[in-house]
Amino acid sequence: MRTVLRLTQENFSKARDFIFLQGDDITRAWFRYCFEGSDADAFMDELAKHQHENGGFGGLIYEFDYQGPCLKCTEHAFRYIFYMKKKPAAEHPVVQRMVNYVLEHYRPEIGRWGELLEPGVNEGAHVLWWTYPDGDVTPIADFDERVSRYKPNGEAGLAAIVAMYAELVPQELYQDIIRYPVEHILRYYDEASPLFGKSARSDHGKNDIETPYNLKCYQQFVKCLPDRALADRLTAILRQNPTACMQLDYAAWENGYEELPCDVVETPDSVVYPAVRKVVDESLDYLIKRQSPDGAWHLTWGFGEDERFRRMERLYEASYTMQILARLNRFGRIE
Repeated sequence: MRTVLRLTQENFSKARDFIFLQGDDITRAWFRYCFEGSDADAFMDELAKHQHENGGFGGLIYEFDYQGPCLKCTEHAFRYIFYMKKKPAAEHPVVQRMVNYVLEHYRPEIGRWGELLEPGVNEGAHVLWWTYPDGDVTPIADFDERVSRYKPNGEAGLAAIVAMYAELVPQELYQDIIRYPVEHILRYYDEASPLFGKSARSDHGKNDIETPYNLKCYQQFVKCLPDRALADRLTAILRQNPTACMQLDYAAWENGYEELPCDVVETPDSVVYPAVRKVVDESLDYLIKRQSPDGAWHLTWGFGEDERFRRMERLYEASYTMQILARLNRFGRIE
């Protein structure tokens, strides 16, 4: 029988010390919620401090300095809610404002939200991969083209919000929002489809099934769907090729921006975990061994050259360390 490696209490305490030294209030609040018995209301109160009057969230992404509301930060806020033990009810004011913001920014003429950033991102320090682009997304008249150009990266995370809180969404709008990620999975992720792996767009030279954050978002989306028969159908497809977006060469992970299997599948409740249990469990062992002496899990890449980026990196590493602790806890990997 395989021996399960667990993070020691000593190393857990080192990670906590790093988080509380380098992290911000939301990261510390998430630690208290996950490990110190702080209740859901206290965490939601802290999360609400990042919500603007229009319902959008800001200041939750450490790869850019922009603090105003944007769809990307709002999607990130939902990741906290998604991993809460008991999800906030649809009546919660933070949830209602968040859903309203998401719906108001949806663009039915392209079948998705489009750009997840705001122009103000470019005015402050930001990593190259989070830069607001010039121009706008041109309306797409053809349904098939909308599906082929669908961007699961972030967009499917926003669709997960809509799916989880479907009772807050007008039915016609709900159906329009979910049909694009559903069709995209059916057409471009299913090996039985003639369009498998042939979507009309790519991310950093990778097609959709090779892009890790796509699968992260699709796991949330499928898990949140109230139609369980549809969710089961999509789950079977997502289980066909889940390792296509995972870095199985640990040496490559140590030398750049890569995603381990346990970075992509972050919970044993994932719809694809049963298909990748072995590689995820092995990568959790590796991740535990990669903890630094100071208790942190440090970046294997850099943001930029000046001190502004150093500050952002410290916040990122504290948040990343907290995410890993929460992940190890979900898998029962802490003593």
